[in-house]
Amino acid sequence: MWVLLSSRLRTWLLLAIAVPAFRAALRRASASAARRDPASATARRLRSLDSGLSRFDRRDRRRR
Repeated sequence: MWVLLSSRLRTWLLLAIAVPAFRAALRRASASAARRDPASATARRLRSLDSGLSRFDRRDRRRR
């Protein structure tokens, strides 16, 4: 069924649903890792991934 959708619609679905959902899960994981050990490599990497995804989130663009 995914093949039957147009490329614009697939892109919109990815940016509107998948990226924000993935980012929310990433934020929860980052917060959990930071609570255990804020200086750990895992916590730093999760924070950097979250900030990298923030450019795709429309809500963050309005705040800037």
